[in-house]
Amino acid sequence: MSRYLVLYRANASVWPVDPKESLAVLEGVFAGGDQLLRTGMATEIGWFTAQEGYAIFQADSKDSVVGMIQPFFPYYSQDVHEIVPWDQAKNAILENARRAAAR
Repeated sequence: MSRYLVLYRANASVWPVDPKESLAVLEGVFAGGDQLLRTGMATEIGWFTAQEGYAIFQADSKDSVVGMIQPFFPYYSQDVHEIVPWDQAKNAILENARRAAAR
């Protein structure tokens, strides 16, 4: 299973301007985040500001993660990045650099 970093940012243009409607959206967002954490789909969710944050997922594929975060669109835009463990990335990068240097 791979790990994925999701960076998300609120799309201000689609948020309701009525405070009651905005509260309803926020309550739905937080309920969705709680559900992702409770089921183990997300291992961590955090905020940088009140408008943007991150989540860590463990999943079989990137498209699985995209499916899990789709309900938050259009209120939030997301960027999904696969996390490559240090040793795997280090070995792949060095192997490629050594091949290039040997030419």
